[in-house]
Amino acid sequence: EAWLTDSPVVVRGSSERARSSMAPPVFGDLLKAAADVLGDDYTSKFLLKAKSSPASMPVSFTIEDEIKGAKGVEGTLTAKYKEPYSGVTFDKIKLKGNSVSYEASKVIEGVKFKVKGDPADVNATSGSAELKSPFYALTAAGDKKKVSASMTAAPIRFGVIGCDATYTLSGGAISYNAGATYALGALFGGVVYSSKKIFSFACLWSPHPKLAVAATLDSDKKEPTVGFKYGLAPTVTLGAKTTKDTLSLVYINKLGKDATLVVGATSKYAEINAKPVLGCSLTIG
Repeated sequence: EAWLTDSPVVVRGSSERARSSMAPPVFGDLLKAAADVLGDDYTSKFLLKAKSSPASMPVSFTIEDEIKGAKGVEGTLTAKYKEPYSGVTFDKIKLKGNSVSYEASKVIEGVKFKVKGDPADVNATSGSAELKSPFYALTAAGDKKKVSASMTAAPIRFGVIGCDATYTLSGGAISYNAGATYALGALFGGVVYSSKKIFSFACLWSPHPKLAVAATLDSDKKEPTVGFKYGLAPTVTLGAKTTKDTLSLVYINKLGKDATLVVGATSKYAEINAKPVLGCSLTIG
């Protein structure tokens, strides 16, 4: 059943990384393997996206229109461009209404530097640096209000540990987080502890390339989110997730090589007879 690898369902976690020479994830992505199963694709918006990458130009474009009913249509234009002489990549130049934002990056001696900002507001500028190796990942970041640093390491074949710290420039205590993940075969689990005395737990079970089951829980909320993604066919994925209050469903269909249709629905258990909140997106290109 080799076709299963073409399904949109994402089932690869840290165990996949452990079997390769890839670097461990940065600290902010420690629990991403499970969170993606519960977060990606679910939508309550009506979107039309068109992507274009002209072969003769070092730039790609994405046009996104969101249909907001009586409020009309809100459009967003995003471009990605690599400047050939300096090597600087503008990963995102975003025009939405009257606002413009950008994200740019450049790799120097193995360190990836990033800058984000708004040309009209210098105070919104932030920067970061990231260094990765097969055994560790280091990051440092800062903006007008705070500076932060993080590290992760893979001291054992199937495990990753890490921590981060943030200091507010206006003063006050340093906030920190620490966490660890472990993956073995079809199982992935992780926990992150913050200085606010909150534990965040995540687990992922992927017994088959078509199926991924995930759960997350924050100790302060004590309300888990549980869900799954299932590859129904080579190009079709079904998903569902539930909390104490809501049930969300998603249908994903890759329509040929260059188009993807996503349909979502969310309903509250307390209003089970009410019309669910629907969403739909079509991406072309």
